[in-house]
Amino acid sequence: RTDRDFEDFNLKLETRVPPKGNSGVYIRGIYEVQVFDSFGKPLDPHNMGAIYSRIKPTVAAEKPAGEWQTMDITFVDRHVTVILNGKKIIDNQPIPGCTGGALWSDVTRPGPIYLQGDHTGIEYRNLMLRPVLR
Repeated sequence: RTDRDFEDFNLKLETRVPPKGNSGVYIRGIYEVQVFDSFGKPLDPHNMGAIYSRIKPTVAAEKPAGEWQTMDITFVDRHVTVILNGKKIIDNQPIPGCTGGALWSDVTRPGPIYLQGDHTGIEYRNLMLRPVLR
């Protein structure tokens, strides 16, 4: 979890998901960007890069389990863009509400970035977080 809270930002990271791996990156402490071994599965709001149970990717861009993958997440004015492995899978979509595991329900409040750690062993590296200034 970050020490600071953020409002609008861009987060770039790399992640490696083991077979059947399941985790997430929480933005502002209330929205989960899914990190999941969904390679070869039909599009679903629980797939890799989805906003968990809220927004499904428009295309499948995940790699097989065990390969490093890149995520580029931009969050501005409660709208999210997700680029997974160089493909835009969510394009400036409003998030219709908190996802499970949210730290609180106030969607107007800035919050931390945190990596979910209650499931399988997911690896992360090269995290770069930059505030978006308006």
